[in-house]
Amino acid sequence: MPTLDLVAILSLLMVLVSIRTLVTTVRQRATLFDAAFTRADRQQLAEVAVFLLLPISVLLHEVGHAVAVRAFGGEITGFGYYFFFGYVAHRGFYTAADLFWIALAGNLVSVVLGLAAIALVVLRPLRPPVNYLLLMFGAIDLANSLVFYPLLDFAGNLVGDWSQIYTRDTPVLSGVTGVIHAGLLLAAVVAWRSDRVRRLYAARTGISPQAVRRVTRRQVANELLAAGEQLAGAWRHPLRVVADAQGEAVGVRLQWISGGYGRVVAAYALVDDWRRLELYGGLHALDGGTPHQQPLGVIEGIPEPPELTRVLAHALDAVDAWERPLARLG
Repeated sequence: MPTLDLVAILSLLMVLVSIRTLVTTVRQRATLFDAAFTRADRQQLAEVAVFLLLPISVLLHEVGHAVAVRAFGGEITGFGYYFFFGYVAHRGFYTAADLFWIALAGNLVSVVLGLAAIALVVLRPLRPPVNYLLLMFGAIDLANSLVFYPLLDFAGNLVGDWSQIYTRDTPVLSGVTGVIHAGLLLAAVVAWRSDRVRRLYAARTGISPQAVRRVTRRQVANELLAAGEQLAGAWRHPLRVVADAQGEAVGVRLQWISGGYGRVVAAYALVDDWRRLELYGGLHALDGGTPHQQPLGVIEGIPEPPELTRVLAHALDAVDAWERPLARLG
């Protein structure tokens, strides 16, 4: 049996996270798969995909190697499984092609599992939480098999599967595999950049399409400013529109006076991992007093320009209706 190296030790340490994930998932099972599929639910299911489902894929990966060894007449002399890492030790009289297929077999199992999970969601969709879990598992499994494992193999000098797959001893087989490998990675990038695929992802997982809308900081800043200027031309009070930014957020402030108060609606968009639009309202007496500001809400994703204008208009109406004394606002 090979000596446990750093990868195996780290894999075993990750089991502690898997145990925590399992306990949390069991405790939250009643709400995790209900009709109210929240962002917190998605975060938990993403952990399930990584820490509970991925180890199953790793096990089947190693079984794939073992089956190939037996198919080519080899003898299995050792089998190690550390949940996130494993190995199959073997010996036999092999050709270079035999060794290629033995190395490729486990990765074929992983790739087929990942593609099958995604295909199931596309062709035979289930409930949104289940679809999301399958998509997360499929994407993570494919990324692990086609990106992280090859990089770790070559950069870490593991002399693992991919070192054997891309060897000079099997130029034709290695070349064909390289073309398919690159094609799968290119297809993944093109698919995720496709608005059609993003809309399908949103529909299958119950997420609003605006949550997966691709937008840059500059673009959303211009859209917020344009929406504010559009409202300024039709708003019942003179409206001042000011571009604003807070840290990583870009936004716009809409300021006006009505009912003896200065009023403001501020909208800030963040386009990081969690795309969202944060809305705030403010009020201050013209003759002094402590200004008041409170959140109006958070919208997941970045709305399209027409919806963005409607959101800001609704916020303007809400703040313009504030009439209570500042001390009692809340």
